[in-house]
Amino acid sequence: MKWKISSTIENKILFPFVCISMITVLCFCAILYRTEYDVKLRTETLNAGALVEYINADIDAGEGWQSPRDLLEKYAGGYRGDSLFLYDAQGQLLFSRRPLGDAELVLEDSQDNRLSWRVLYALDQRAVRLEFIEEQRYMILAAVAMLLIIVQASVFIAYHISSPLRQLSRVCTLVSRDPGASEDLAVEYTRRRDETGQLAAAFQAMLDSQRRYTRELTQVKVLNESIVANLPLGVVVYDREGRVVLQNLQADGLLQRVEERDEQGRDLAELLAELVRRDPVLPSPVRLYDRTGKVRDCELGAWTLHSGDGDGWGTLCTIDDVTYKKHMEEKLSREERLAYTGRLAADVAHEARNPLAGIRAGLQVLSPKLTQERDAMLCREMVREVDRVNLLIENLLNLSRQRESEKTTVSLNALGNELMMLYFKVAENKGIALTVEMEGELWLFADEQQLRQILINLINNSIKAMPDGGQVILTGRPAADGVAVTVADSGGGMSPEKLDRVLSGQTGGLGLSIVQRLLEQNGGSLNIRSVPGRGTQVTLTFHGTGGDHEV
Repeated sequence: MKWKISSTIENKILFPFVCISMITVLCFCAILYRTEYDVKLRTETLNAGALVEYINADIDAGEGWQSPRDLLEKYAGGYRGDSLFLYDAQGQLLFSRRPLGDAELVLEDSQDNRLSWRVLYALDQRAVRLEFIEEQRYMILAAVAMLLIIVQASVFIAYHISSPLRQLSRVCTLVSRDPGASEDLAVEYTRRRDETGQLAAAFQAMLDSQRRYTRELTQVKVLNESIVANLPLGVVVYDREGRVVLQNLQADGLLQRVEERDEQGRDLAELLAELVRRDPVLPSPVRLYDRTGKVRDCELGAWTLHSGDGDGWGTLCTIDDVTYKKHMEEKLSREERLAYTGRLAADVAHEARNPLAGIRAGLQVLSPKLTQERDAMLCREMVREVDRVNLLIENLLNLSRQRESEKTTVSLNALGNELMMLYFKVAENKGIALTVEMEGELWLFADEQQLRQILINLINNSIKAMPDGGQVILTGRPAADGVAVTVADSGGGMSPEKLDRVLSGQTGGLGLSIVQRLLEQNGGSLNIRSVPGRGTQVTLTFHGTGGDHEV
């Protein structure tokens, strides 16, 4: 880890002065320590030589060399130090106060006596240094005190020299980091008569001007941000490199819906990035879908932003959520088409019903007179075709009529059995298995005729969707707030795009248009779930109705 010391003016004054003073004191202490240490070693060397010479002379004098044990007892009782070691002629240790270590400083080593004893005088260097340091502790304390005094004096001198410049530097740093902080700042030393006072006064004037400009810029910034934040459009600003530099709350909410994507799998952020690259002139409409198939329509716009010198600085993009607008336009268009279709239906029905009624009556008159089975079958088939055309005309008339609903209590079970009997043979002839399943006794408060028409249209649509046979299931069950009726088939299903066109009436069919209108009159709602290759399921929910009911 690297330590970096701030190179301020105060430090530039303080550090050299302290370093030079410390080096001087340390050098003086080192020289004094070395000199005293050498004196101590010379003294110990003289003492060692005298002691060894004395022992050699003591061994040789008189008859003492004949009684080595007495000599050892004499030295043990008379010598109090721990630096003397005696060995016999074979090298065996005879006398010592401590073991001989590795860090030994040998001052004398002699065998000049009649017993050939080895007289060794050695010092433990580590113990000598510790003892010497203990002896010199007052000198060390004096050096430390001197260093502290030097540091305190250096700090005092450096502080008073650099204090004005340091204060100006601090104010400049705060203002550069946060221009708004200048409101609470004041420059000192403006009354000094030297160059520092002149610099402080000039900086105080500059700071006052900066405060005025900062207040004006803040007011303009707050106003602009308020305008952008309260726009009904989403606003996103990109710089020249395509980075987002600003977006308002409306854009935040729209861009966070990453699950909404267009038909090519692109989300709104990707569409905006592509729009910035293309730089179109006219707004670009897009349609997004979430996982449940819910649609969101948006209009995207892009405008180039220019800097003061006229160069392109970036791009401003707008996002307008026009889902409700599109929905109302489509609803109005659908209602206009339905109104026109209703008028056309009334005219067609009026012109076609009478000829068809005559054709059917004529076929019924001729049918009993035909003797050939083939002719009779052909006649019956023609009657069914006339009935199919009559049903289409009836649908047209239902679309054009604005009959008031006559709501009564309707047994859904009885209505299901009626539809089962009505369509069982038709479904069987087409290879379709028709099933009616009701969970308990179910009752609806609705117009029975309109409810029958709703279920007939849905069953007809399911049968048409399965030309090669399949299965149609009509189910009823109690729901949380009413009764749910489901018509499910195993036909080819529909893609989300086709389902959207069917619901908006763009395919030209009238069945679902009639169903939606009749449901609105009877307080019901429609939900269609269709998967290509897996069939379609239509769920009708009637609110405010009961399940089991006694009549």
